[in-house]
Amino acid sequence: MQDLRHMQLIYGLESIGFVEEGYHSLDLSFIIAELMGMSGEESVDRSFQVYRDHIEKCKELDMTGNRENLRPLAKEMYLRLKKLEG
Repeated sequence: MQDLRHMQLIYGLESIGFVEEGYHSLDLSFIIAELMGMSGEESVDRSFQVYRDHIEKCKELDMTGNRENLRPLAKEMYLRLKKLEG
């Protein structure tokens, strides 16, 4: 959820004209893949694609103060990654 929120904030800044090459992704996708036991280039590539697709979806969600609207997207991402695991 934290990475989704971070990217939602970055996309929000970009949408109002703040474009800065200094923005950084948290790049949690690689850490998550490792924690889920995914190894090998193909496996990590597939997990990264799932992760990236869900990060893009956060653009469509309204930003709220409590981030609860990100919970279903985070859960969906987790379940998709879990399927890749086995």
